[in-house]
Amino acid sequence: MNIYSAKITNRGLPDKIAFAQHLQNIIGQSLLQNEDFRNLLIELDRKIEATQKEMSKTGIVKECYDCAINGEGTCCGERIGHKCDSILLFINLLLGKTLPQQAEKPHLCFFLTKHGCILRARPVICVNYICKRLSSNIPHAKLVQLQEIAGEELYTLFIIEEYIKKKILSK
Repeated sequence: MNIYSAKITNRGLPDKIAFAQHLQNIIGQSLLQNEDFRNLLIELDRKIEATQKEMSKTGIVKECYDCAINGEGTCCGERIGHKCDSILLFINLLLGKTLPQQAEKPHLCFFLTKHGCILRARPVICVNYICKRLSSNIPHAKLVQLQEIAGEELYTLFIIEEYIKKKILSK
């Protein structure tokens, strides 16, 4: 078993967060000093912003907020935070986010606060999932446009994750 499978994927959230913070301490600075990597991180941040803008414009933010407040949905349920691995959490640290040590509400996602999700870079399912409510209430053409924009975000996130994994495995 290599460091990736042992340390990043097979742990509980507190261990994943601790390992992400460990990565921040041992390779965070060197990654941020690498111009190519820094440019990728800037590109990811721009693409996340584009996805979020489109989600707001299409009405998805409003629909998801209403669903979460009225208790209809489980998208931000307790299990969803476990979709995050240490690499994704490390990327959030590189993007300037602070990771919590405990959930605000134990029955909801570990990263969900009263102000929304604290993660900047999120798991694929959080970016790309279209539930029945959304597919019923948002025009199909708008959903297609959103998924095209979100796909660019997710592709850039994938490139960054692979870059970091190679860096870790070379240690």
